[in-house]
Amino acid sequence: MAQTDLGLGLVSINFDDKTTLHFYSTPSGNEPKRTIQFFNDQTINSWNIRDLDKHKEWLKPEILWLDYSQFVFRCLTAKGNWLEVMVNNETEETLWLKKSDFTTFNDWESYLKEMFGVARLSDQQQKIRSLPTDNSEEIIYQGQDCFQVKSMKGDWIEIFTADYCDESYTESKTKIKSGWIKWRQGNKLLIEYFTTS
Repeated sequence: MAQTDLGLGLVSINFDDKTTLHFYSTPSGNEPKRTIQFFNDQTINSWNIRDLDKHKEWLKPEILWLDYSQFVFRCLTAKGNWLEVMVNNETEETLWLKKSDFTTFNDWESYLKEMFGVARLSDQQQKIRSLPTDNSEEIIYQGQDCFQVKSMKGDWIEIFTADYCDESYTESKTKIKSGWIKWRQGNKLLIEYFTTS
């Protein structure tokens, strides 16, 4: 899979049934290249995007989970009132969105701190370290990954075991007060994050 640019952070869209988003090819563009309209969809008793199936051909953002009001893009550039967002994480297509009341930008650190939980990718075999260096002491951890983020230092995040990880479903046998894992390597995300339980 391509190494998709992680960008500066993430732009969350705080939409309601009257939100319309205009995406432009350039910040100086007069005509939007793409437009998305939300509406109150009585058939599913929730807000939805008009013609969503048609939009899904080009719209593959970081998160599109309308049931949980989550619509999130990676942000590559912030310039004045404009945000360059990745509208398709597979093709890396970017378009420009004007900052507004319904756009919220968070850098990766702030965004990850707000997550319900993070876990190491299972195919990475990454060790938990006592300090944000590859040669610092390893913290031996048993159980399923269920961490929250305390802070970030470059490619490293400081993690701790969240209180709700003690619940039997996560089988967290080791409680970590402070440990470090890499959250990225270049443009590769080394963790998965969960916005909700």
